[in-house]
Amino acid sequence: MPDVFNFTFNDIPNLEGKVAIVTGGNSGLGEVVSRELACKGCKVYIASRSRTRAEAAIARIKTSIGTDENLVFFELDLETMRGAVAAAESFLKLESRLDILVANAGLGGIKSELTPDGFERTFGVNHLGHFAFVTTVLPLVIRTADDNVDSQVRIVIMTSKSYEKSSPIDFEDVKTTYHSKFAFFTLQDLLRRYARSKLANIYFMRELADLVKERKNIYVNACHPGLVYTNIFDLSTSPLPWYMRYIGERQAKWFGVNVNDGAKPALFLAADRRVIENDVKGALIYPGPTDGFIYFSNIYIRKINQLGMDVQSRKKLWQFSENALKKALESCSEC
Repeated sequence: MPDVFNFTFNDIPNLEGKVAIVTGGNSGLGEVVSRELACKGCKVYIASRSRTRAEAAIARIKTSIGTDENLVFFELDLETMRGAVAAAESFLKLESRLDILVANAGLGGIKSELTPDGFERTFGVNHLGHFAFVTTVLPLVIRTADDNVDSQVRIVIMTSKSYEKSSPIDFEDVKTTYHSKFAFFTLQDLLRRYARSKLANIYFMRELADLVKERKNIYVNACHPGLVYTNIFDLSTSPLPWYMRYIGERQAKWFGVNVNDGAKPALFLAADRRVIENDVKGALIYPGPTDGFIYFSNIYIRKINQLGMDVQSRKKLWQFSENALKKALESCSEC
């Protein structure tokens, strides 16, 4: 199997009759992914907690491609696991198939605080919210694959090369917050929390791929979009001082790729035929061969590091996530 593919939006085939969900599809990378899938005839549910922002994105996409008939707002708030499950259950009543699921939504430079479920917010939204949503709609994904033997069902998990900077996940620490009066330590904690959530994304992707491996026509992969200036760099609510926020924003603007290029890895995994032809499963895709700020239009399969490939750790995360979800749903039933 080649480890590099040239990819443009023109490589996306006709997707008429297919159904997709893009979490965080109301801006940035998610908006581009939604636009390009809809452009090829796919019915795309833009999953967002804000109807206003989603409808604004739909209006922008309509201006770009000339139609919004394939775009639907879908309310999804990943802040709580029970909320994510409720949204997933409502989707199961809307559609009889789900061909493409892009778990794109995420948080970056936010202050350290807990979700209503009692977990550090970056970890809670970037991993646990998606875990709850994806595992709840998974039976529909499997049914789509089983009922349509010629289908090419895709699940794409957005991650980041930042996972390489993560330490092993401390399952007690994900229930705590961190506060310091020193900006340097605040920045290090912010980066640490983000890297941990991205490692969790890698573990989730790998375990999910293993879970559906008997279905030959389900393709589960992850991608790193590169350094892209999107809403994740909106540091208006960041605990960092203004000069650190300024440097971070300028770095992303000056050295990052544009959102169209940043969306290519996800779109390649979501729709390109070569994923099937080369049986790309459980893989991590990059938009360039380097570790620096230089990225290209080509799509590279990247070797996952040793920590990311740790089977015991990923299974421990899955069990932890299942238990957290069970607890969240039990507490909701007692409300």
